[in-house]
Amino acid sequence: MPTPAHAEPLLAEFPEHTYKQWHRAAEALLKGAAFEKILVSKTYEDITIQPIYRSEDIANLEHRHHLPGSGSQVRASQRGGFLKTGWEISQTLITRCPAKFNQLALEGLRGGQTELNIPIAKRRHQPASVSSSGLALKNLSSLQTAFADIDLSIISTFWRAGSDTIPVAALVFAAAQQHNLDLNTMRGCFANDPLGDLARYGSLDAGLDLRLDHLAALTGFASAKAPHIQTIAVHGDVYHNGGASATQELGYAIATVVSYIDALQTRGIAPATAFQHVRLCLAVGSDYFMEIAKLRAARWLVSKVASAYGVTHPTIHIHASTSRWNKTTYDAHTNMLRVTAEAFAAVVAGVNSLHIGPYDELVGGGDEFSRRIARNIHIILREECGLDRVIDPAGGSNYIEWLTDQVAAKSWTIFQEVEAQGGMLAGLESGSIQAAVAAVCNAKLQNIRRRKDKLVGCNMYPDLKGQKLTPPTLTAPHAPAAPARGCGFQPQASSSSAPLVAEAIAAALDGATTADLAAGCGIQPPSGPALTITPIPQRRAAEEYEALRDASAAFALTTGSPPSILQLNLGPSGRYRLRADWTASFFEAGGFAVDGSRDFATVADAAQAAAASTSCIAVITSDDVTYLDAVVPLATAIKAARADLMLLVAGAPGDHEADWRASGVDHFVNVRSNNYELNRQLLSKAGVL
Repeated sequence: MPTPAHAEPLLAEFPEHTYKQWHRAAEALLKGAAFEKILVSKTYEDITIQPIYRSEDIANLEHRHHLPGSGSQVRASQRGGFLKTGWEISQTLITRCPAKFNQLALEGLRGGQTELNIPIAKRRHQPASVSSSGLALKNLSSLQTAFADIDLSIISTFWRAGSDTIPVAALVFAAAQQHNLDLNTMRGCFANDPLGDLARYGSLDAGLDLRLDHLAALTGFASAKAPHIQTIAVHGDVYHNGGASATQELGYAIATVVSYIDALQTRGIAPATAFQHVRLCLAVGSDYFMEIAKLRAARWLVSKVASAYGVTHPTIHIHASTSRWNKTTYDAHTNMLRVTAEAFAAVVAGVNSLHIGPYDELVGGGDEFSRRIARNIHIILREECGLDRVIDPAGGSNYIEWLTDQVAAKSWTIFQEVEAQGGMLAGLESGSIQAAVAAVCNAKLQNIRRRKDKLVGCNMYPDLKGQKLTPPTLTAPHAPAAPARGCGFQPQASSSSAPLVAEAIAAALDGATTADLAAGCGIQPPSGPALTITPIPQRRAAEEYEALRDASAAFALTTGSPPSILQLNLGPSGRYRLRADWTASFFEAGGFAVDGSRDFATVADAAQAAAASTSCIAVITSDDVTYLDAVVPLATAIKAARADLMLLVAGAPGDHEADWRASGVDHFVNVRSNNYELNRQLLSKAGVL
């Protein structure tokens, strides 16, 4: 019904407030604490985050004028977002055995998986650091075994074969021909990313020029015969899992895209064709809003690069994988929570395909339970959260829109710096990229050691009763790959042309093995000086702490009990319970068993307990008022009885540090302490390290 003329707008009842008013109110609540110190933070991307964002902050942002599926594509790569086509549920399936792979694939497909994510096993001459826990395809027969009862025309496949991309693609396309499948109906990716492999492993098992020739050959073939297949993979996750920032990961990925477009252009593949076959593979980390912004900005930057080549509307396929950087082997079930938040961020950002790591992924491909849980996260986000029915759910958020712009700008600057050095290869050869990633990685590790950055179950709230993930026991050694049998596959076409792929397919149909196909494509151990660089180590934030826990566990196995610390709790528990619990957790992060079950009424009682204890470390725990009278006499008595005992006080000493140290206190443990370094020092004292 029409609004009465005399009615006032609803908002008239609520007076409008300014940012200055909010700022003054916030400062009042801080009671003298510095606003900038408490409410403003800086990220590893060198972005300053404010506590509140307003419409004025995003009023002039370029990408906000673009609709989903147009312009920058920030809001979505397609006009309807997920309404027409949801994201591919792209779970990795890890096994060498084709028959076992078939079981895993059918299990996944019945459970909702829509893309089979397939690492391919290395062959003997590949770098030793390359994982061999992938599918071993010897010939067309083994592929047929792996894909029995699976229709390649209705599912997507993501083949991660490295230098063997053309041999594997030849087997897959040959199988499709045998089953009279139209290659136009096939979806997926044959991932060839030589610069990503170089960054990760430090060397290539085939020359870079040859890898780029094959990249061009397969792209040309796909453009003509299989237009829905991506052939150019760009792995930013290599940098993320080396400890890089979000902007570094994105900047290096964009620089790699440019390197490949230029290389393919010199090999006769037009940029308009090449962009249609790019799959950008990025990790999704724990900084929820930063990761949403990164994935949205990725589409923007690819669009911007494409426009520089005269390509107005590139196809942008973003494949995301949950991070390995923040996963733990102790208290590993917490990984389920981590991947859920990461997956939510990826879907909100509009990725095209997504791998969610099972909670035990660090030690293999997961068991049936962990694989099902990981798949079901996709299903819950789709069926219960309804995220496939919303276009750009992050759109309009002042913070995310602003952050997307910031991430895009910072990443573009990193990309420009790489280009100024001569491109990605030059940056990797000079070591400047490795140094930049290492600097951020070291900053992250320092914050983890000081518990500024928290890893639940690792440097915070450790569960000493939990078991560490262990790799499954192999029942039999892996069978070696079949040697080349000399089938005579010697393609007449140039290695950078599409006919190479057609001839490889014909050879596969004629019975050629992968070794035959590789030899025919020129893939063989380098005969001369190989291209080598310093690789980017694939790391995890928890590794240092897990090494401490491992050492403590080994000590317990040898001695019958873990290293211990005696907690000397003085006075009524209610005065210091939070401090006592915090202190116990501090040391448990290193694998110590903290004996803190007793409260001592007097200094004499506590000193007697220390003298009788078998622990070589003790920590005095109470409230600050009690410390004033108790620390000096207690420390003096303890050191008189046991000069070898290392004595700590829980809390900051303030003006009393000199007196307390003089009485026998060796260390203080508080929020400013380096948790990792102090635990390491104490484990050395206890004879663990």
